[in-house]
Amino acid sequence: MKQRCIHKIPNRIPNRLVRFGFAAGLLFSTATATAAGQIAMVSNDTTIEPGEEFSATVMLNGEGQYDVYFGVTGGVLGETIHALDANGALIPWKPEAGPPAKLRDNVDLASLSVEQKNIAVFSGIRLDGLTGSYTLYAALSTPGQLDFPVIDVLKVEVKSSVSTHFSLSGRIQVTSNTAKDNDVNDVNAPELSNNTDYIAQRIPNPVILGGYVNKPGTGPSGRFEQLGDTDDYFDVDLRQGQTILLFITNPNLVDNDLDLGLFRLNNEGIASLIDASTGDRETEMLTVPDDGRYFVLVQAHSGASNYVLSIGQNTTTTALGTRLTDDFVPGEAVVRFKPESVQQARSAITRNTQTQNDGTRRSTLLTLDSTRSRTSSTGGLSDMKFDSPELRHNYETLMAIKKLRKDPSVSEAGPNYYMRALRVPNDELYHYQWNLTQINLPQAWDMTTGDPSVIVAVADTGVLLEHPDLRDNLVPGYDFIDNSGFSLDGDGYDSNPNDPGDQLPGGSSFHGTHVAGTVAAITNNDEGVAGVAWLTKIMPLRVLGKGGAGSNYSIEQALRYAAGLPNDSGTVPAQRADIVNLSLGGPAVYPGFQQLITDIRNAGVIIVAAAGNEDTNLPSYPAALDGVVSVSAVDINSERASYSNYGPTIDVAAPGGDGTPDVNGDGMPDSILSTIGNDVGFGSGIALTFDGSIGTSMATPHIAGVISLMKAVNPDLTPQAFDDLLKSGQITNDLGSTGRDDYFGYGLIDAQKAVSAAMELGGVAVPEQQPQLVVNPASLNFGLSRTSTTLTFSNGGDGDLQIVNISDDAGGFLSWEGNGLGNYTVRVDRSGLNIGTFTATITITSNVNTVKIPVILQVGDPNATGDAGLHYIVLVEPNTLETIDQTQATVTNGVYEFSFHNVPKGEYIIAAGNDFDNDGFICDVGEACGAYSTVDRPTPINVTDNRSDINFSTGFNVNFVTTKAVEGVETTRPFRGFARLDKKHK
Repeated sequence: MKQRCIHKIPNRIPNRLVRFGFAAGLLFSTATATAAGQIAMVSNDTTIEPGEEFSATVMLNGEGQYDVYFGVTGGVLGETIHALDANGALIPWKPEAGPPAKLRDNVDLASLSVEQKNIAVFSGIRLDGLTGSYTLYAALSTPGQLDFPVIDVLKVEVKSSVSTHFSLSGRIQVTSNTAKDNDVNDVNAPELSNNTDYIAQRIPNPVILGGYVNKPGTGPSGRFEQLGDTDDYFDVDLRQGQTILLFITNPNLVDNDLDLGLFRLNNEGIASLIDASTGDRETEMLTVPDDGRYFVLVQAHSGASNYVLSIGQNTTTTALGTRLTDDFVPGEAVVRFKPESVQQARSAITRNTQTQNDGTRRSTLLTLDSTRSRTSSTGGLSDMKFDSPELRHNYETLMAIKKLRKDPSVSEAGPNYYMRALRVPNDELYHYQWNLTQINLPQAWDMTTGDPSVIVAVADTGVLLEHPDLRDNLVPGYDFIDNSGFSLDGDGYDSNPNDPGDQLPGGSSFHGTHVAGTVAAITNNDEGVAGVAWLTKIMPLRVLGKGGAGSNYSIEQALRYAAGLPNDSGTVPAQRADIVNLSLGGPAVYPGFQQLITDIRNAGVIIVAAAGNEDTNLPSYPAALDGVVSVSAVDINSERASYSNYGPTIDVAAPGGDGTPDVNGDGMPDSILSTIGNDVGFGSGIALTFDGSIGTSMATPHIAGVISLMKAVNPDLTPQAFDDLLKSGQITNDLGSTGRDDYFGYGLIDAQKAVSAAMELGGVAVPEQQPQLVVNPASLNFGLSRTSTTLTFSNGGDGDLQIVNISDDAGGFLSWEGNGLGNYTVRVDRSGLNIGTFTATITITSNVNTVKIPVILQVGDPNATGDAGLHYIVLVEPNTLETIDQTQATVTNGVYEFSFHNVPKGEYIIAAGNDFDNDGFICDVGEACGAYSTVDRPTPINVTDNRSDINFSTGFNVNFVTTKAVEGVETTRPFRGFARLDKKHK
């Protein structure tokens, strides 16, 4: 607002004052006053809160004797205002109480000094009442009379004393080993080219990096739609044996194909290609051959896609890509033609090849013309310097095979591999499941992997019944959502608990599928993940629908069904469940729910529920009810997860994960990996996938799964018997304060102890297990800034176990504190290290076995922090999922700070993420994404006051997509995600 001008007021009462005055019930004289005295206000029109103090300046001039008054008109009358009298005392005044308040009595203007004339301040003015539009005025009057010949006004708008609009703010954290591609398609993101090895982008190691590449003329509109951004080069120090993983996130892999290259400087100082992964699936992988400085290239072979590049340590995985250094016959391809296209294919494809077979029903060996391959333009990596002629020949072979695969007459094409023995982990993603070893499941599996007669009911969003890592472990369930607005499957109660998706922004959560996989994913099937209990059966019960919402009543009917009790479905299962998993909750349940829990327990069913993700000690129901096992969450270091609720109702803790750190340096966030679905970009179909999530929802199925292992060895285990074992400390490892505490309950569940205790309780001889040193986590990553972390030493068997020696080969930058079994604090001292990446191994020797813990860290810019790229923070209406407000932020010291102002009272989801591909939606796969309180289950915020504590984390969103998606899926991208306000997409 502009400063009011200091001006003379005519020696009459303006019409506006007469109007205001009568509205206030005051009598103002219209008599002509002496022209010698003038008054003006020097102040801004203003808006204040009720009771807020402000000041106004009155300027007096001229000559003559006058009384000086002030008053107020308009707004709500009868409310008190205050000002200072001539002696500086605070005086109250109410409009209905009589005349305006006198500030100065019988002032001789001519006797005032210059300072006194020009500065006459009355301060401490305060409008204490209700909302309204007030006009404050000052006046000169003949002494003893109220004729007000000269006047000026100040307009004051007072806000409502009961505000309906608020401010929301918070911080979004990103881990230090997170990085982003410096040139993405988002026109708002800063740009710094990394298109050649000469201007390669320096990145940390380990790292989780998100980016975007595209061929010219492909992808959404944006910075690179026309020109293209084909190559992203990254400069990084790597160590022998490290794994480089590239996740291509566009689901249409036929038209959007990315490759991965690895370069190092040769003797001439030129970056030459030493390996590449050039498959046409969703994952490319390379292994680092030696310590040294490298250039990693992510290249768009065709189309456009977001991607996530992960560099981690000491991991093994099934290589899905086709690598330059794979063992195959250069210049040859094994091809199978489509039967209806054999003749056409032979005339077209074999024109430039030599075929070894002309059959129509079997594979054909094509000998490729290497001379033609070299002279033809294959583009991409072939334009680069190769480390050897053999690698160039291999590359030309793989490029030719890529071209064959895209030919419409070809059904299959691949290298002619040499076959040798290959050792791979059974479950390809098991090495990412740190959570299973944290609770000593491998030791428990030596005693039991479960029993198919034990059933865990998962009351949730339903389950993807055809998921290949679940379907053989499912028993019939039921759908208890009777509200068609939430069911999304077109009907009410039915016997089909398949999850159709719950329409969460950014794609459906498939929350129940993730929970079910943690309990009992099929294990030892050469695919996906391992479950807590390999043979346990899952009874899927659908109680949560659109947006992950469900009612108390639906959950009650599901619980009654699971326990074999009468319910509104009119049926009961052939065999009741032994355990019910409730990875759900809310602030209240109706009073009868406690009796329901008692009835379920009396039927012999153990109920396990999530404590909630609001980082509060307020109870969450049904977890807080008597008779329910309430589960809090810990991270990879067995510390309370930042989001986990706590309080007097917590019974036990289990791994819930954390979305930002990579403490073990495997190149992935320390979340809980399990079965899930993905309906983003698959039209009406759903890809059956694996992905990480965090929350007490993820901790809870660990407990349900361990209880099912206990039931496998002791079928007579009752709810009360389990409670007694828990309270005795026999089945947990104590964390926090000795005994039960409000963060961890009775401690972190220990599967080996739990199975042993159940066997002993049932009178079954516990098989003797040799003592074994177990150390968690299995590797350590200090990144750029971490200075300390925790290792836990435990006995994975029985008998005497002694720590004999601890050593390392770090040369002095590592130290540790601890004694015997238990927690050890490991510290790193970077003061004597140069800039670069460093590795070491901690060797722990016991009287039985030796464990080696790999360590990795970086030394770089001391001010360097994680950067997940430009973030859009959106305020979303939870029912319509419409974005109603947006702000954006860049990272500062590993934190994004945000705020929304003037937010109307109501409920909102707050989410944040990138839009690297510039398609108008944040949180696509391959883009960073976060939400309050967790990204997989955003918690609506009930806005009734200003809040500054809306804190959560962000990180890059990847998943492990299987090839077994729903038949006939389309590859067009549907409406999905959190929409940006500044992009209009439908």
